[in-house]
Amino acid sequence: MGMEPEYMVVEGKTFIKEQLTLDNHVFKNCTMEECQIYYSGGPYELIDTHITNSQLILNQPARNIHAAIQIFKMKSPGSRIVTD
Repeated sequence: MGMEPEYMVVEGKTFIKEQLTLDNHVFKNCTMEECQIYYSGGPYELIDTHITNSQLILNQPARNIHAAIQIFKMKSPGSRIVTD
């Protein structure tokens, strides 16, 4: 049995022009406006959270995953990306 990740739960907050991290966070009933949201590929949840005019900034390894998806879509027309 593997260890479950520990999540930091953030509930009912409004973030404006802030730098936030998605990895290992659960955002419940939050608002993010004009934020820089960093993601490295770890687990996260967005529950009833609204994001507007923000940037998703991909760090490693999420950047590699994004590049692989883009290459796959370009080089493999008609193929599908499947998650389980």
